Amino acid sequence: MSLSSMESSNDVSPVVDADTCRTEQTIGRRGFFRGGAIAAGGLALSTCLSDEAHAAPAGPRQQMALLRRHENDHVVFLEGALNALGAGVKRPRPTFQGLVQPNLNAFLTTALALENTGVGAYLGAAPAIFDPGYLAAAGSIALIEARHAGFLNGFRSRPMTQNLFNQELSFERAFTVSEVVTSAGPFIVSLNDGSSSPTAGNGSHPLDFSSTRSAGNDVDILNFALALEYLEQEFYDANVFNFYGV
Repeated sequence: MSLSSMESSNDVSPVVDADTCRTEQTIGRRGFFRGGAIAAGGLALSTCLSDEAHAAPAGPRQQMALLRRHENDHVVFLEGALNALGAGVKRPRPTFQGLVQPNLNAFLTTALALENTGVGAYLGAAPAIFDPGYLAAAGSIALIEARHAGFLNGFRSRPMTQNLFNQELSFERAFTVSEVVTSAGPFIVSLNDGSSSPTAGNGSHPLDFSSTRSAGNDVDILNFALALEYLEQEFYDANVFNFYGV
C-alpha cells in the first residue's frame, strides 16, 4: 500500500496546569517541518516535579528517543525468549534496505506506517498463540506499539486511532500475515535464512505462521514478531539521531 505524506499548518499548543507543575508549549507545525526537528524539540520542556515527568519529558526529542528505546527493548526480549528455547531457534537478523530517510516528513510518515503495521500484526497473531505467557507478552508489546501509533497519528494531525488503511476505528483491525508482509516486505532485502526471496517462504524462518495453536507455532510467531522488531529497531537507530539529535 502506498503511503502519501501529510503536512499540516495547524499549531499544537498543549497547556498543562497543576499545583506543582505548569507546562506551556507552543510548536508551530509548519515551522517545525521547515525549521528542523532538533530546534523545535527543545522548546519548553516540562518542569513537572514528579519523578515520572523527569524520566520522560514530553518534548518531541524525548518521545522519539523513547520510541527507539522501546523497539530495542522489544528486540532484546524476543531474542531472549527464543534463545531460551535452544540453539538455532531464533531467526537470523534480516538485511534491510531503504531505512535512512531523506527528510523529516518521510521519517514521520514511515514511522507511522511501521507502528500501525506492528499493532495490526500483533493483534492478528494473538488468536494463534498457544502459550498464555507468550500471549500476555505479545499483548504488552502490542499496547506499546499502539501508544506509538496514537502518538504519531496525533503528531501528524490524524485521528488517534487511524490505521494503515486510513480507517478510523473504535475497535482495532487485525492484519493478516499477507498484509504485514506487504507493508514490511519492501524494506527486506534478505531474511538470511536460505530462502530465495523474503516472501518465498522456503527458508528456515519464513515470514509466516499457522492459524492453528501449538507450541511449535508459537516459535514461528515469535520469529515473525522478531523480524518486525528488527526492522523497527534498525529504522529508529538509523534516523532518530539524524532528525532529533538524541
